[in-house]
Amino acid sequence: MRVLEIDLSKRSLSFRSISEEITEAFVGGRGVNARLLFEETSGLSDPLSPAYPSFFGTGALSDSIFPMAGRFIATSKSPLTGTIMSSACGGRLGLMLRKQGIDVLSLKGMAEAPSYIGLFEGEVEIREATHLWGRQKGFVKGWLKERHGKDTSILLVGRAAENGVFYANLENDGRFLGRGGLGAILGAKNVKAIVLKGRSRLRKDEELSFLRHEWQKLLMANPITSKGLPLFGTGVLLNYMREMGILPSRNFRDRASLSSASISGEELRRGLLLRRRSCVFCPVGCGRVTEFGDGPEYETLWALGANLLIHDIRSVARLNALCNEYGLDTITLGNVIAYAIELSERGRLKLGVSYGDAKAVEGLIHMIAEKRGVGEILSLGTKAMGEFFEDEDAPQVKGLELPAYDPRGAYGQALSYATSNRGGCHLQAYLIGPEVLGIPKLIDRFAVAGKGSLVAFYQNVSAFMDTLVLCRFASFAIPPEYYSRVLSARKGKRLTFEDAIRIGERIWNLERLFNIREGVEEDRLPRRFEVIPLGSMLAEYYEARGWDSSGRPKAEKLLELGLGEVAL
Repeated sequence: MRVLEIDLSKRSLSFRSISEEITEAFVGGRGVNARLLFEETSGLSDPLSPAYPSFFGTGALSDSIFPMAGRFIATSKSPLTGTIMSSACGGRLGLMLRKQGIDVLSLKGMAEAPSYIGLFEGEVEIREATHLWGRQKGFVKGWLKERHGKDTSILLVGRAAENGVFYANLENDGRFLGRGGLGAILGAKNVKAIVLKGRSRLRKDEELSFLRHEWQKLLMANPITSKGLPLFGTGVLLNYMREMGILPSRNFRDRASLSSASISGEELRRGLLLRRRSCVFCPVGCGRVTEFGDGPEYETLWALGANLLIHDIRSVARLNALCNEYGLDTITLGNVIAYAIELSERGRLKLGVSYGDAKAVEGLIHMIAEKRGVGEILSLGTKAMGEFFEDEDAPQVKGLELPAYDPRGAYGQALSYATSNRGGCHLQAYLIGPEVLGIPKLIDRFAVAGKGSLVAFYQNVSAFMDTLVLCRFASFAIPPEYYSRVLSARKGKRLTFEDAIRIGERIWNLERLFNIREGVEEDRLPRRFEVIPLGSMLAEYYEARGWDSSGRPKAEKLLELGLGEVAL
């Protein structure tokens, strides 16, 4: 594997190789990113400092036309949570990197002035972008494409990142690396955009071609990936989650009402949809485009809609477009606003915004993105808000705000939130699949026994998927045993499913070690969820993981995984 390292402070670049030992152990994507981050940040603490690196990693399939694999993943330490933070995206950056013979892009340092980085068919440039700083994204994209060609891939930050909002995101070709504030890191480095252009051919493998056709058949045979997502987008989940009683509202104080049906994927298709859109080489096409632009997705329909009692689809789409323009994570933002309104109702915060008031919410979004007035404390996320107001009801785990699934309605998902390496996240172990959707089969969502080992298994599978940088929606239709078959075909070396799970387990433990080193190791849920029997599930989880009773990996487990050199 080949790493391009750019030092913005020195305006220098260098190439280096990653050892075969590391690629065998961590494959690519999230795994290699995590290994590089762990190695290169010892003694560093502030992710917004010039010295702190960020990594953009490609997957084992990023230079193929394999369905749902045209993705990349970025990794650094989150300014919002203090944890390791990996976020994947369906834009073309990964494909363009691989076309130029780059497996990982490493950024460190800080440009003297706002700049953009150009990777043009083997040439690397750092160009001044003062005239693009503070401008709307449409202007920035238009200027860059006019200068460098319409076929370029552009990763860029919005004004929230320029202003240092802790949950500012990154955009690449209209898709987003949403969570954890990775955009704020590039903003702190004075990087407005990365522009990529490459023309080399994609790899073709006969065995991979056979699996690709088999994979597509499975996708088209599954009702979610062949009908639900293509027809209604991710918003197809909203009505069902409400019916199951796990779509929360008002900062997890209530369940969403029937009124939320007016902002569902079905309603979006009926009243706003202009066209579908797909990530690169994806046959599913779950993306929505309306007159307001891309989205909104399921999580946004909840976070800025049902959660805030805004039940007008046009209003939610407008708020989503505003977040896309500023570059704000809508999950964190919706939680921040809901929590702020609750604090206001309790007399703890003077806000002037109430649930259901879309116009006032829009004004508050401007204040947060620009860090004006009350927006300054709200720009730091709910954990900082809870500490500031000495309140324990902030809707976060390890600093990351919770998504649109109430943990009180799915105990495995609750345990997944509590133990996630990046905080309150549903993607690192989607227990909603078996507990609510019945994928691959329905299990008792309120059962306690067995959830510890099940969550650990799902986390390991997800970590391995992220070495290939596969879309999570693949798991709706594709049995996990296929993932190891795909990597075997690409590498030309047989890899068993057990091997794949062990790779995922190795990544998970390394990320856990990173968090412990950074002082983040408590696995708990907000006080509002004390009804959940977390303690007994945690004990089983730690045992399944081979960790001690405090949640620290035991030395023998680390040796077993080949991580003995980083044992604490």
